Amino acid sequence: MKKTLILLLLAGTAGIAFAQTSADTIEIKRTAFGTVFRSNGKTLRPRQLLHLTQPNPEAHRYMQKAKTNYDLSFVLSFAGGFLVGYPLGTAIAGGDANWTLAGIGAGLIVVSVPFTVGYTKNAKEAARLYNAGLPKTGFRERELYFRIDANGVGVRLGF
Repeated sequence: MKKTLILLLLAGTAGIAFAQTSADTIEIKRTAFGTVFRSNGKTLRPRQLLHLTQPNPEAHRYMQKAKTNYDLSFVLSFAGGFLVGYPLGTAIAGGDANWTLAGIGAGLIVVSVPFTVGYTKNAKEAARLYNAGLPKTGFRERELYFRIDANGVGVRLGF
């Protein structure tokens, strides 16, 4: 009876031990609003991706480029959105809108597009390199059988 109990405990802890070696890959999801990077069910921001790829130097280098592109794109698109929105708000309120500002803002938004594309391209490459550098897990499916036959009651662990 003691041997059976010990065998059951060992079989139960084998699955837990393998759960600790699972690799945390970065998933790339394409959405209507762009590309989203996820790990363990959480959406990652560029700063989090940069921190996550730190152990892999090549992936980290690509992610640094991606983060720079993201920052430039964010600043340009934010400024462009403000410069477009301010004259639109003025026009809606009935004032005299400065359409030159709106044109400059539209130009800034257009200039931010290549930086957004550069961010996505470099972040995808960083995720690919990071995932390729993760250790492969040795998980194989295990099955635990409880048997009653002519020889008696037994437990069988199949690999």
